[in-house]
Amino acid sequence: MVRASPPRQSVSLDGLKTGADTYSSAIADAQNYMNWVIDQFRPYLKGQIVEVGFGHGHYSEMLSEFGDYWGLDHDRDSVERAKQTMLGRNFAVCDILVREQLRSLFPEGVDAVFSINVLEHIEDDATAVANLVDVLKPGGHLLISVPALMLLYNDLDRLAGHCRRYTTKRLHDLLSDQPVEILRLNYFNPVGGLGWFANRLKRHNSLNDAAVNGQIALFDKYIVPVSRALDPLSRGFFGQSVTCIARRL
Repeated sequence: MVRASPPRQSVSLDGLKTGADTYSSAIADAQNYMNWVIDQFRPYLKGQIVEVGFGHGHYSEMLSEFGDYWGLDHDRDSVERAKQTMLGRNFAVCDILVREQLRSLFPEGVDAVFSINVLEHIEDDATAVANLVDVLKPGGHLLISVPALMLLYNDLDRLAGHCRRYTTKRLHDLLSDQPVEILRLNYFNPVGGLGWFANRLKRHNSLNDAAVNGQIALFDKYIVPVSRALDPLSRGFFGQSVTCIARRL
């Protein structure tokens, strides 16, 4: 909880993988897993909610039940497709590394920024975090989930365009010079982490082959309840993801 740093130089996201190239199609049907993710952040989802990098778009339906929803993505094709298929919700093209784009969309700030599996795609994640904090109203919440632990890095990360996986310390350090109070910072989904580690033993050439999508479907149907039960025991040291809740001062 310290003073804000001066604005960093704007950088573009051009050249990064975007849209459907960054995830397996089966994740859009992983309803049990998505419910678990939402449940972590539920108390802070209110008012104007901005989802950064909405991807497959299935979180948008859930988030729109909590407040005034906006979905942002760098990928123009994803935004146009969302506007055509998810009527009644707001979507916009935005490069979160350009602070002025966020400020122009939300000049009065927002109440919650929801970012699931986005920062790992961005080389300059410090600028991205600073800009997301900047767009929050005082008292607003930054809600982040990112892949955890470079020990788990495998072909699936490479195919998705991940620059890194995170520790709680790295995410803490990214927020340490921002005007926020960290309310929660922990590892998440231990059984998923073991499964991700097991995928290091197998060569993967596609995010969308039958084996990968089958793993996701199996995990969502049968393993999510087990991982939820074990999660409180492993939050301090291991999980597939790192999750963070930070309040803007």
